[in-house]
Amino acid sequence: MLKTSAAGLAALIVAWTATLPDRAGAQVQQTFKSLVGRGFEIKSVTFAKGETTGDRETFVVTLQREKSVAVCYFAATTWINLSTNALEDARRCEVR
Repeated sequence: MLKTSAAGLAALIVAWTATLPDRAGAQVQQTFKSLVGRGFEIKSVTFAKGETTGDRETFVVTLQREKSVAVCYFAATTWINLSTNALEDARRCEVR
């Protein structure tokens, strides 16, 4: 498992979002369940807590299939319990 400090994660997210076009552009929101069903593989799971997450415990899950990348955000308890509602909530994952 990849361990990343909250500051490192914040820098990664800022750098990643800086390269993104306007949110109305190429990003698509999809459910975690559908992404896995379409063959996306989990590449990393990172725990974050601190200023960047509003001091909430959050998991950032990165998935990839060929040249497509998806990033999903889950509250710690949601990810640990694999809540069906969260896994089927398209607002949690963005695909590029």
